[in-house]
Amino acid sequence: MKDMLMTIYNQLLTNEYIRDMTQIDSSQDYRIKFYEYPENGDRSGAFITIRPMQPISEAYHASNKEMSVSFWYQIDVECRYRMTAKEIQYQIKKEMKKLGFGQSSDGLDEYFSETKHYVDARRYTGNSKIYDTAY
Repeated sequence: MKDMLMTIYNQLLTNEYIRDMTQIDSSQDYRIKFYEYPENGDRSGAFITIRPMQPISEAYHASNKEMSVSFWYQIDVECRYRMTAKEIQYQIKKEMKKLGFGQSSDGLDEYFSETKHYVDARRYTGNSKIYDTAY
């Protein structure tokens, strides 16, 4: 069985800018998490949260057989500098396109004074290739 969350995570880490902006010091750990960012997580730099917006669902079917599945994710970027959040999201959009995802409507573009962070959250939808349904 395949895991699209890990596929997205690994694709984001192929991008040098995203990797550099989310790497924790000189370790091999990154500030990229699934579902929600931990309260005690490293917030010293930009961090990314990848969250499914709904369970994986059938995209196409024929002769009572699932032919393709549909994905819908929201990717949040949080950091202290507005333009850093924008650049990271721009790079994320490029990487998501490589996986066959397109940006959909909705999202968030705000500054939270409590945390002193800018948040740029965008949603992406995509379908698997035909016969690629083991998710």
